[in-house]
Amino acid sequence: MQDPPLYRALIATWAERGKTLPGRHDPEWARLVAPIVRPGQFSGFQDPRGDGR
Repeated sequence: MQDPPLYRALIATWAERGKTLPGRHDPEWARLVAPIVRPGQFSGFQDPRGDGR
């Protein structure tokens, strides 16, 4: 069964505007749920005071 014409038009309008659509990849959502610190993102330098902070 196909979507009603009004729904198809709405989806087309949203897609043209870059809006999030069900069943499609959403780059903003992927960015928001990604880990904040990625492996290798920061160097391995230790605290110069040597006290573990």
